Amino acid sequence: MSGSGMVVESADRLPIMPTAFDVLALTSHVRIELDDSLSAADQAAITAHWADVAHDADGEPTRVLTAGVRADSDPVDGSLQVSANSPEALAQRITSQVTLEAIRGLRGEALMLHAAAVALDDGRVVGFVGPSGRGKTTVARELGRVFGYVTDETLALRADGSVLPYPKPLSIVTPSGVKATEPASAFALKGLPPAELELAAIVLLDRRPEVAEPYFEAVSMLDALPELVAQSSFLFELDRPLGTLIETIRSTGGVRRVVYSEAASIPTLIDDLLASRDETAPVVMDVASLTQRGCDCSGKVLDEDEGPAAEDRPDAYWRGTFVDAMIFDDALVVLASGRLMVLAGVGPALWLAADGLDQAELKAAVRRDLPAPPAEVDVDEVISEALGDLLDAKLLVRS
Repeated sequence: MSGSGMVVESADRLPIMPTAFDVLALTSHVRIELDDSLSAADQAAITAHWADVAHDADGEPTRVLTAGVRADSDPVDGSLQVSANSPEALAQRITSQVTLEAIRGLRGEALMLHAAAVALDDGRVVGFVGPSGRGKTTVARELGRVFGYVTDETLALRADGSVLPYPKPLSIVTPSGVKATEPASAFALKGLPPAELELAAIVLLDRRPEVAEPYFEAVSMLDALPELVAQSSFLFELDRPLGTLIETIRSTGGVRRVVYSEAASIPTLIDDLLASRDETAPVVMDVASLTQRGCDCSGKVLDEDEGPAAEDRPDAYWRGTFVDAMIFDDALVVLASGRLMVLAGVGPALWLAADGLDQAELKAAVRRDLPAPPAEVDVDEVISEALGDLLDAKLLVRS
């Protein structure tokens, strides 16, 4: 109490006011509201994390996140609550939630790969694909000092090949093993070039501590597809997911794999990597060009409960529900049941012919379409085993 009788409250005891700020995550306008469970310093730090994607345009956000370090906070109507037991953990959860909102906002509209990406001055973008723990953030941090930082998490591609940048905060593992959130500016990463961004290369990350000198190698499309499918978001919601992915691979000259020990050594490979092209690309055809007996093989043909009347053809075989399918030379690649499956041998012929034929008719069709097997091969047994496998995988169904 002062001599005048007024009560003077210490500055560190003044009430903490909530903070709200907006970010543009890919195409999603997200508002982050930090509540008074965070100190003013923690609020300022989290706000600074998002400086590189700050959004100050007019309009209401597509999503509001309310965040705090106490689990009993009541979210504002229409908002999503994010909480954690420390400001550091909260910063990580905010980053994860904003990224989730970003990819949800583009579901069905863009091909999205789990990748770090950097841009050359002319707008060409190199994407480095890999699962969590493969080193995407380290690659983004090291290469981002040489090239423009596009993202360390989600590489989003429009149908025309243009890239949507997402220079989100980076999550860096500290010596103590705890992840710290930092904005790109904290690492002096380069900004984006003024040129339009367009994907020029897809690279699979393969970090091997024993490698003395980094190198890259071509990866066949058929070998690359399973990893790319696994490292994608909402792929199955695209109109032609497999076709879109294949067209993207072709437009960039094929997939490469970079084998390295330290991310700082990768920039020396970029020029050669961009100059390389895969000269062994397979002959690829959409199954829509191979329709048989009036079947539209490019979309949903039949599931176990619908389609041509089962009583008309008892014990007939039909293609099961699938999302997309392509012929690769002598193999067939099918996206179905949330996964990618590759058929070889008699599998492609059986799958393509399964349009209401019974087993005897299927066997006849396969014998007609495929070359004569060696004399020692029991064709009936091979076809029977393949039919069983296709039924187990639900690639075929039987009426």
